Amino acid sequence: MKKIFFILSLGLLTSPFLLSAQSTEPPAPVTTPGQLLNVLNWLLGFVWVAMGMLVVLMLLYAGFQFVTAAGDTDKIDKAKTMVKYSLVGIVVMVLAGGVITLVENIFGEAV
Repeated sequence: MKKIFFILSLGLLTSPFLLSAQSTEPPAPVTTPGQLLNVLNWLLGFVWVAMGMLVVLMLLYAGFQFVTAAGDTDKIDKAKTMVKYSLVGIVVMVLAGGVITLVENIFGEAV
């Protein structure tokens, strides 16, 4: 039963990523610096989605560990650590996106 639940959960969590991968086309070959920026933004979009899915999976797993700890302090501490690292991952993702936007605004779109 646990394996079926895990497979269904994983399928539901990865379906948006797989569907968005089908709707976007890779950019044309790079010949100018502006096109390089477009390629990097396209690649960043995939990385952003993958990291977001990883954070969600980590939070779900940490919640499962916390619920099934049954009072074991070691398991509870591990679950709390996983939640803390997941939240740090979210903060790093948001800051990375902010830095990219800041650099684009300072130097202009065609770097």
